Amino acid sequence: MIDELGLTGLQWELYRALLWNPRTEPRELAAALDVDTASLEADLRRLELVGLAVGSTSSPSRFRPVYPQVGLQRLLHQKLDQHDEEGHQLRELSAEIAEFGDEFAAHRREYEVSLLNEVTDPGEMASRVNELVRDSTSEILSFVTNTFSEASLTHARVGDQEVLDRGVRARSIYLDAAVEEGPTRDYLHWLESQGAFVRSAPSLPVRMIIFDGAAAVVSRRALDPGHGALVVQSQGLVAALVSLFEAYWGHARPLSGAGPGPGVRLSAVEHDILTLLAQGMKDDAIAHRLELSVRTVRRALNQLYERTGSGSRFELGVKATRFGWL
Repeated sequence: MIDELGLTGLQWELYRALLWNPRTEPRELAAALDVDTASLEADLRRLELVGLAVGSTSSPSRFRPVYPQVGLQRLLHQKLDQHDEEGHQLRELSAEIAEFGDEFAAHRREYEVSLLNEVTDPGEMASRVNELVRDSTSEILSFVTNTFSEASLTHARVGDQEVLDRGVRARSIYLDAAVEEGPTRDYLHWLESQGAFVRSAPSLPVRMIIFDGAAAVVSRRALDPGHGALVVQSQGLVAALVSLFEAYWGHARPLSGAGPGPGVRLSAVEHDILTLLAQGMKDDAIAHRLELSVRTVRRALNQLYERTGSGSRFELGVKATRFGWL
């Protein structure tokens, strides 16, 4: 009870002492409560503050106790009023929390929808893909199931060149049938010469492009990109699509066949790049040291990745050592 009323045990004993003997001298009160006079004075002021004592010129202690029927009841009512006010505030807070929860739930529903958008208009689709390509900074993965005209391939070279010049790694899997077509085959060999990675497979599940492992564009119909697409930005779904791509990539056939084996000697530039890579230097630092462009360094590294089947800088370093290149 004492704690609920905001009193310490000593203050309660002091209040009781004043009630039992209001004529007690301050020094007697201090001795009985085993406190010094300064502490006693502070506790008397506290009793006055909570309404259990009032100043009195006739009392030896200069304070007169307020009777419990008045003082304690009044203090109790104050506490009850505080609890009522706190209860009212808590009820208002509860209503605000509920309203905020409803607002968030509505937002979440809209957000979940935004993570998987269907686009059917060809112009809007082209604009969305161009935006995602422009914003990509690390890697673009793609399943290519459609065929291209010579004019479209010529136009594609401009955009592909810009992406590769920015140092974005590009890996694409085409259908075997498409690779056998003259214009497409020439275009894909050109892509490889610019540092892109190209493989082919007898079949692919769907037309798909994945941007930086963060967004994907997937055709609504498995092999026909002309009927609209889904723009996927859900982290879990994109991760699943990346896994699908990597599974196909592991079994796809390199465009240039097996390529030069690990025993083939490196060029002087490739050897220098690998040496600096093994020292932990980044692409831009390697380029600066060798007086090359960053694009040239990245193209050489991409070709070494492909030649060794490496998926990381660390793995490339390990294999380069194993092959006797370092």
